[in-house]
Amino acid sequence: MLTKVMIFIGIMILVLLASAQRIKDARDLKRRVDRIKQRKNTSGPKTIQEMSLRRKKTENTGFSSMLLKPLPDSKKIAILLENAGVKMTPKQYIMRRAISVVIIIAIITLLLKKSILLAIPTAIIFGVWAPFKWLKRKINKQAQDFLRGFPEAIDLIVRGLRSGLPVSESVVQVSTELPEPIKSVFTNISNTMKLGVPLEKALMETAKRLELREFYFFTTSIILQRETGGNLSEILNNLSDVLRSRFMMKMKIHALTSEARASAVIIGSLPFIVALAVMALSPKYLLPLIDEEGGNQALAVAVGMLSFGIWSMRRMARFEI
Repeated sequence: MLTKVMIFIGIMILVLLASAQRIKDARDLKRRVDRIKQRKNTSGPKTIQEMSLRRKKTENTGFSSMLLKPLPDSKKIAILLENAGVKMTPKQYIMRRAISVVIIIAIITLLLKKSILLAIPTAIIFGVWAPFKWLKRKINKQAQDFLRGFPEAIDLIVRGLRSGLPVSESVVQVSTELPEPIKSVFTNISNTMKLGVPLEKALMETAKRLELREFYFFTTSIILQRETGGNLSEILNNLSDVLRSRFMMKMKIHALTSEARASAVIIGSLPFIVALAVMALSPKYLLPLIDEEGGNQALAVAVGMLSFGIWSMRRMARFEI
């Protein structure tokens, strides 16, 4: 009974926090819009503090901030969501993960009448780990698509430099000529430069956000050429050839390690296939793993050992270039 009451209270607290955060964000947005409108309608000299459109950084002392404090850094989550192309704030992502964990635990313990030892690992796997892996998988796909077309973007910049355009105009040309995801990256760089930010700083901020070595090479090449001089078109042309060779090497390694990755998938899926077959042939045979506390512990240990084995095989099939 105590477990049911705690789960119900947890669900209500999370729902209230999500609603309160949504109302607070809408209220802050309305105040900011009203402040900008008032600033536009009034005339006369203004101080730098009054003209600033940047949102003030306030110390988070609310109850929701206290709950979110032990969780991962919201800035890193924001970068992950932006790189994956997900239109969601870090607080919304964290709250959704927390609500999904509580709902899964409530379904398993209250509706299915199973042990809390079975509910917690299941909620962590399907409520936190699986969405995070989906997010990372989407980021990796975006990165692969970017690296596949990045040499072509560099070639376009080289052609612009050889035709007499400055490097900043060549970067703007890339943002209008090439498809996604290269277009959005260089559009962000060009928009940042329009605000008065130097090209070097815009490139460095983008490199920190993407966390791709190839883009760091590109950024470093332009920064060093600006400081020491030299033929930038020749430097970028050589870099384009190197990045093409690097991407082809990655694809070759991916093909050579496909057998090890397939073995990890097969070995990892065999226990689940055997369990489904046993449940179909003899439904009561595996019930002690679910109904009894000792069975839940054994099942948790087995899943942990299997996950560690799959992780080890995937690490063995991964190479850094």
